[in-house]
Amino acid sequence: MENLQKLFRTLDLTAFEAKVYVALLSHGPLSPSRLAEILGVHRPQVHASLRRLILRGLVEVHEGKPAMYRAVEPETLFEIISEEFDDMMDKSKSFINTIPRKKEGEEYGVWIFKSRRGLIGRYVKAVSRAKVDLAISGDIVFISKLRKYVIAAQRRGVTVYVIVYDIPGVKFREKVLEGFHKVKRAVSGDLLVVADSQIGILAQRRNEIETLPSYGIAVEEPMLIDYLLQDFFYRWLRSRTIIDEDIKLPVKYTMFKLGLIEVRKLIERGCRLWGIFRGRWLRKPGEDGNLEGEIIKAFFDPETGIAQIHVRSDDGNIYTAGGPDAIVEDFATSEMLIKEV
Repeated sequence: MENLQKLFRTLDLTAFEAKVYVALLSHGPLSPSRLAEILGVHRPQVHASLRRLILRGLVEVHEGKPAMYRAVEPETLFEIISEEFDDMMDKSKSFINTIPRKKEGEEYGVWIFKSRRGLIGRYVKAVSRAKVDLAISGDIVFISKLRKYVIAAQRRGVTVYVIVYDIPGVKFREKVLEGFHKVKRAVSGDLLVVADSQIGILAQRRNEIETLPSYGIAVEEPMLIDYLLQDFFYRWLRSRTIIDEDIKLPVKYTMFKLGLIEVRKLIERGCRLWGIFRGRWLRKPGEDGNLEGEIIKAFFDPETGIAQIHVRSDDGNIYTAGGPDAIVEDFATSEMLIKEV
């Protein structure tokens, strides 16, 4: 009854008017006096509610002595509510879109969610808005909730890496992973989505199994996102491969180390690659720019953490490109495009 009363509010009707409708539906055509008797109220209150229900198309009247009233079929009720709701949604969207919004500056932060719906909505939004690459980690229940959005992201050209792990009492369903391009299986992990190295959504699975946690954070601070990606990368290296489809060139990456391991595999197969790197020069402090040339080497040392791509530019020199946190390299990369020579 409570949910029906909420639906009636979308029609600007009261909880009592929902009770009037239910009484008419369950008892058949009724006179106002009989209806008032069933509901235990006075006739004037019933008359006022009947008028409002008739205006909304939810009650029909048969003129006579006495007049008789009956509820419309439930199918008609839900059609009317649905039309009203759609109209409200359209008008609300139009209003929201006309509100002037302040442009976001270079202000980053960590935002907290304390709502399960708000949290899953933020995960979905991050996956749906990704343009370049995605790093996703979670158990099979979590991954299943994002499945259709991951498939849609891959179709629009986003490179997606998925780490999935087991949780006690829940059967591992490989069918959920069908259609994914890159999947590894780990022992444990967090519920994580990082999109285009710009936004990270993070929550931890506690005691709840079948439902998502109701607490999580959205990270927009570049330094913290880099830490999340570092952790994801090392988990990726340690996890067991389930699906590893070849990437299709040309391909873009904002997640440098994940792109590096793909570049290394292609070079080992004998592919000649060309790279266009966007970021900043470390030997020229504060100078942004591009590095472009043939990729001659992709190097990663797990002990030191050094990850480099060596590029021979048009001037004949060989430069080293690292990730956004690069220190010893010549160039710190925020985004790279890899294609065949």
